[in-house]
Amino acid sequence: MSVEDYWEELPGRLHDAQKHPKEIESIIKELEGLAEGSKERLQKRREQIKGRKWGGKWAEKEIILNAQLLSVLGAMPEELLAAGFRKIIGSKNLPSKLQIVDLIIKGEKGEDKDFVEPDLLLLGERHLLMVEVKTRGSEKSSRDYPPNQLLNYLQLVDKCGESKNDSLPKKFTHLILVPSSDPCWLENQREWVLELRDNQGRLKVDPDACIRLSKRKKSYPYETLKNLINETPIYYRSWQELSDGFESAIHEYADPLNHKHWVKILDEVKELAIRAGQYK
Repeated sequence: MSVEDYWEELPGRLHDAQKHPKEIESIIKELEGLAEGSKERLQKRREQIKGRKWGGKWAEKEIILNAQLLSVLGAMPEELLAAGFRKIIGSKNLPSKLQIVDLIIKGEKGEDKDFVEPDLLLLGERHLLMVEVKTRGSEKSSRDYPPNQLLNYLQLVDKCGESKNDSLPKKFTHLILVPSSDPCWLENQREWVLELRDNQGRLKVDPDACIRLSKRKKSYPYETLKNLINETPIYYRSWQELSDGFESAIHEYADPLNHKHWVKILDEVKELAIRAGQYK
């Protein structure tokens, strides 16, 4: 069951369970589990910034905004979620429905289980949209998107491809969400980025330069990753484009009964977009 379906069905379940204490107790445990899972994810992200040179108030801001974005997008129907992201990247290749999912990597010997920590994953029809979220830090500093981060995402693509699990994604798209459309959010971008948007609206990358500028890892199949750089659609979009994309999708969404509700959700997306681009 998707997040959207769960919350839509919850009021009815609570109403039916009013005379059944055991059912009420079961629902309470479910909600406690959801709340605990949210706390654990937020705490994990907070622990990641401890001891790093780019930690501090800005890093705390980024993980909080990311958690809020997850909550806002999680309140949307799967069709609207997919429509919004199709507008953002300007491509019809995404599926007609998307739902937010979590990533769990289990290495046989515990190796490479934390090679990537996606900010947002959306799945539909075995197509995985992988989103990396960046926000503005202070006036003079922010954490940019480095080339090795792209390789980490492509390593996830390769891991799924080599797995014998038929339920894993088989198609992939990567979206880098940044405070503005300026290329400055890509670390050393002049050395590995060929075009911010080619004729398909994609980020065009020099595979050899991307690998050369990254820290080598013995476990990474670099020849495979080089091919995946060219095969995997990569998009570079701003928070403003995220806001504009969902505004367009919501106004076209055929749900007049709940239109006011979706407009309120859009207002929250717009507020997050503004905060993501501010210095504080």
